[in-house]
Amino acid sequence: MNSFVKKFVSALAISASFAFASVDAEMEGMDVVSRDDGTFLIASPTFYFDRALGAGGIHSESELWTPRKLRYRQLLNRLSVLPSWNPVETPSVWMKTGNELGDLIYQDFITDPSERPVNRTPILEVGARTPEYRGFWATFRLFQDDHYCYSSSYSYRKNLVDNKFSFFGENWPMFSSAYGGLGYTNDFINASILAGKEYVWIFSESSRWIPVSYSPRIEARADFWNFSTTLVFENANYQDKRKKETGERKEVNGSIVYSCGENCKRGMLQLSAGLAFRFVGDEGTVYTGLDEDRVLWPFLEMSIRPTDELRFDVMFGVNNRDWLIQDSIEYQVPVFNRLNVSVGAKNIAGTRLNPIADTYEYFDGDTISLAANGRMNLMQGYVRFEDSLTNFLVFGARGSFWAEHGAETFKTEKFVKDKIYTFRHGDVGRINSWIKGVTGEFWLKLRYGELFNFTALTGFERIDGDEKRFEVNPSEFFVSFNADWIIKKSFRISHSLRYRSDAEWNLRYKDPYIVKGDWFWDATFEQRFPKWGISLAGTIVQALGKEVVEAPNGEYSRVRFFCTAKKAF
Repeated sequence: MNSFVKKFVSALAISASFAFASVDAEMEGMDVVSRDDGTFLIASPTFYFDRALGAGGIHSESELWTPRKLRYRQLLNRLSVLPSWNPVETPSVWMKTGNELGDLIYQDFITDPSERPVNRTPILEVGARTPEYRGFWATFRLFQDDHYCYSSSYSYRKNLVDNKFSFFGENWPMFSSAYGGLGYTNDFINASILAGKEYVWIFSESSRWIPVSYSPRIEARADFWNFSTTLVFENANYQDKRKKETGERKEVNGSIVYSCGENCKRGMLQLSAGLAFRFVGDEGTVYTGLDEDRVLWPFLEMSIRPTDELRFDVMFGVNNRDWLIQDSIEYQVPVFNRLNVSVGAKNIAGTRLNPIADTYEYFDGDTISLAANGRMNLMQGYVRFEDSLTNFLVFGARGSFWAEHGAETFKTEKFVKDKIYTFRHGDVGRINSWIKGVTGEFWLKLRYGELFNFTALTGFERIDGDEKRFEVNPSEFFVSFNADWIIKKSFRISHSLRYRSDAEWNLRYKDPYIVKGDWFWDATFEQRFPKWGISLAGTIVQALGKEVVEAPNGEYSRVRFFCTAKKAF
């Protein structure tokens, strides 16, 4: 065995203690649970603070509107993947189930009731998409995630709603969704129409959990030629059983986008333009409001590539209330064959991060403004390089500097205590001073064909500014070790070991809420049977880390296991 092979085997043995790369998410949209490259704090599947290290600024990614999120769900003033109504592309049938560890089977071995852990909660999903028949296909899906729902908030939330607020179980999960529908696909068009019902808890700016049931919810999509269209009807029902309040919102929302054709995409100038819209009609007690009961958001995207190395991108949207612009420039520095170097800058400016969001929240006789006066401006410059030292080894780094003025925040005027929860009054406002940050990321990748892939990653960030007015003070550094093995092209092992430093919530409580840093370990084991189109996977997430609440008025983040069985046709 030559020296290189010896070193490689040694590295393989060492890295077996670490890992990640493609650890499965417990449900579509919950990838943030196992992200290691920034600050990701989860209150529930329908609300989390997701901020990658190199993003710049102090806002959550879910608060920023972009054309890439046109088919995300609008949950008050945030854009969320969950509950996802994206039809599965591959004809298949699947089932997923799992539980927070420490369930009732484990409790049977503990004879002293005072020492038994509280009930642990499951996820359940079942769905199918039929093979195409002359282009037509059908699909259905029933799914809910009971995690982040039981311990502290369970008794409070169940008193707000009727006894039935999910399709199955008694945990009052943060969402429970079911839909079915038909689609048609050929070389010219990909279209679908889905109809269903669901229950969702939405986290508001006042820090309340607002229960909403959609009955029905109908979503139609069509992608044809150079157009992409979406049309959604939602009949949303609101309630607070304690106050005997009920309300209803009928909403139509969607978008239409035109993108230039293939010839245009291969040229120097690429263009796309679109319109996002929302129309609402409210009756009774509805806890949020939209100016004039409607919003129209026309936007334009443009990309200019005068050379193979230089690229300009810009997105601009404007209506009678708001405007938002996002632009960037990147230059690929021509250097050695194995060395890739790029320098770039980006700018985000506008009156609102999410111009199609609701503009008011109604709480306890008060009207909370969700739109701040003035505007924000974020500027960032960065340099990135990656060097392929050998065919097996890659080293890279990225550094950036950013500055933000007028960052959106919340001007808390008073706090209200309601049993276990603390709510707040005030308005969305701005930090009208400069916030500055510097970031650095470093990574080392080791790859051996399709057999093995390993990445070691670390990063840091230092922010200076009016930190007491940050919604969240992000983590200052992280480190992670991620790896994949593919054995005989049919058995996959993916796992991740990572550490994230402290983060801090402000403005939701009288005193800051500190989320202590910790180590986490995640792993997926998947066996594929290509001959029969079957795959079986099991995943454990949030292992090693302490069971903590990661967001005010949120729920415990616990270690949990889930498994998936899928048969493709």
